[in-house]
Amino acid sequence: MKNNKVKLWTGGGIICVVAMLLSVWYAITFNDSRLVVPMDFSRYSFIPQDLPMILSVSLFCIYTIALCLSLLIAARKNKRDITRSNTTRRIDPRLGFLGLLGFLGFGGFWAYPATGDISPFLFFLFFGFFGFFYEGKMSGTLMDERFRENAARAQLVTYRTTFGITLLALLILCQGKLLGSLEYTLIATVIVLSLTLALGIFLPEYLLYRYDHDDRMEEGEDGGI
Repeated sequence: MKNNKVKLWTGGGIICVVAMLLSVWYAITFNDSRLVVPMDFSRYSFIPQDLPMILSVSLFCIYTIALCLSLLIAARKNKRDITRSNTTRRIDPRLGFLGLLGFLGFGGFWAYPATGDISPFLFFLFFGFFGFFYEGKMSGTLMDERFRENAARAQLVTYRTTFGITLLALLILCQGKLLGSLEYTLIATVIVLSLTLALGIFLPEYLLYRYDHDDRMEEGEDGGI
């Protein structure tokens, strides 16, 4: 993505989060917490005071869908460029700031007691976007034999790590109710899987950057002898 697009998407994300927080504050303070606390939607009737919450949620959903579509389109374009040039895709390291959206996952610890909603925990997945920092630093790198070996090595380590974490978590969580509650077991499962998927996105980019950096350092030392 170009710098202007990165700034646009980052600014849009900040606006969506701020709008959501303000609408929640407004609903709790002036609208009896409607659409924030659990409601019987079979009896729901619209009132003008609900509009800020509805608009902010709609805006956030539209932004999320648009961001995903934009990333998919950019990925397809970069894939064609990679095949043609045999170099890694060019990406702005500042896209790594999207990883900050992962902190929204902590909102689940507020949302679950208030509304019974555990979906905010899925935002932990966004921590994987911090990998864009390292992928951006590797932009335009020639994918020679050494690079491909490092990439395969990084993927292998990632597969082993994420598989081990997933297996261990399932062995522990499947023993029975966590803290005597099936709901807490479900929440723990969602959190662990989200963080594991985030690690699966972040770790290969970090390891590839580290392996490539170490190889270059070793070549520099050998050349200086």
